[in-house]
Amino acid sequence: MIFVVTFASKVPRVIRVLVAQSLLIFTLFPVAFASGASEQHLLQGQLIPDSLVSLSSDNGPSYAILVEKDTQSVMVYEYEKTFALKHRFVCSTGEVRGNKEKSGDRKTPEGIYFFTKAFNKRELSPIYGNRAFVMDYPNLLDRKLNRGGNNIWLHGTNKPIKSRDSNGCVVMDNDDLEILARYISLNRTPIIINQKLYMVPADSQLADKESLQGFLEVWKTAFVIGDRAKYRACYSEPSADLDTLWEAWDGIRTAWHHAQIPFDMRLRNLTLVRGNPCVVALFDEVVSLDHHVITAGTKKLFLEKNGKTWKILGETYQPSVLDQGADRPLVMALNRLDRLRRDHRAISDLVAEWAEAWSSKDIRRYRACYAEDFWSRGMNLKAWIRYKEGLNKRYDAIRVSIEDLEIQQGPERSTATFLQRYDSSGYESVGIKRLRLKRTGGAWKIYRETWRRVRK
Repeated sequence: MIFVVTFASKVPRVIRVLVAQSLLIFTLFPVAFASGASEQHLLQGQLIPDSLVSLSSDNGPSYAILVEKDTQSVMVYEYEKTFALKHRFVCSTGEVRGNKEKSGDRKTPEGIYFFTKAFNKRELSPIYGNRAFVMDYPNLLDRKLNRGGNNIWLHGTNKPIKSRDSNGCVVMDNDDLEILARYISLNRTPIIINQKLYMVPADSQLADKESLQGFLEVWKTAFVIGDRAKYRACYSEPSADLDTLWEAWDGIRTAWHHAQIPFDMRLRNLTLVRGNPCVVALFDEVVSLDHHVITAGTKKLFLEKNGKTWKILGETYQPSVLDQGADRPLVMALNRLDRLRRDHRAISDLVAEWAEAWSSKDIRRYRACYAEDFWSRGMNLKAWIRYKEGLNKRYDAIRVSIEDLEIQQGPERSTATFLQRYDSSGYESVGIKRLRLKRTGGAWKIYRETWRRVRK
């Protein structure tokens, strides 16, 4: 559409310019609208491999590596709100077609794996090129299905790439692998190997993503509230490891519940990827008790669809420790939380006892708060106690109060910092007191002490 506009010569120039600009915007509006609608339609129709459900990271974009044996291709997909193909490379897989079943069959396994080790050129023989990454084949699911073999790597080569020319590894050109290596995080970045990739609309994955997240929320909540039956129902075949976990958890949870100490669990950095015949969920298992927070480990669940719900086929941690039960890192984290809770209470009680003994001028109780190797302001414990005895004689009354207590805890060393108010019959002060404590004979004792005056 073309607009022909003529202006009377007497119309002011400013008005003529404004009218012309308005007509130009009106003319271009349909074009801009059509362009935006086209981009939105393109986004809705975006195709991605059906292996990709969801990736998440606290540290920016996440990445997944996909290998398609049919086309001898390696692809890097980036996820930041949406999936995008970042790179595509040529590769070589096992010279014998099909899924790996046993050692020496010269087949490349199919499934979802993670990289556990990385080697550079100095550590490799020339056959592996300039760089190599070790995959965790056979994983827990492979072992359940009696698949054998080991030493499946993603590595470079000093020779020209030939299709289906490896003993079972995924082989790439050295320069291509250098680029790919930028996107690999050990025990975190999945490599998904399939005979053929099937492309699906990106929004078609939302239903599975939501149902998987819902299932994981039920699984997690059942553990937090101690619903053993509901927790076991999340597994296709509950193992003896679950009984070991609950034997430890029941006692700890009951004590925390009675003490009214809030406990929670979060699944952080959740990755959901699909590989025949299951889905793998990878996440950091973060447990918290009151203000104490611990990451138990990076947990990996193998899940399958059972009717309208999901079931857990198996679980382990990254890196996988085959000689330990799947629950061991979680039990260790729960026990550590419980010890932190008890230590925090013991340190708080020690600081309160220290202040009370000082205020009451009970030198015996006061001395019991200190370690034998105490040192402060050039005095050892004996000299320190003698100095305090002198103050007790000088002042008729002493009152010590503490405010804003903060405790930094460690397994054998901790620090208590607080605002100290000191009032006596002849002197008063306000300052920041820092008590350094250590575990001695199963109890916490003060071994260093500092004080800094602040304004009242």
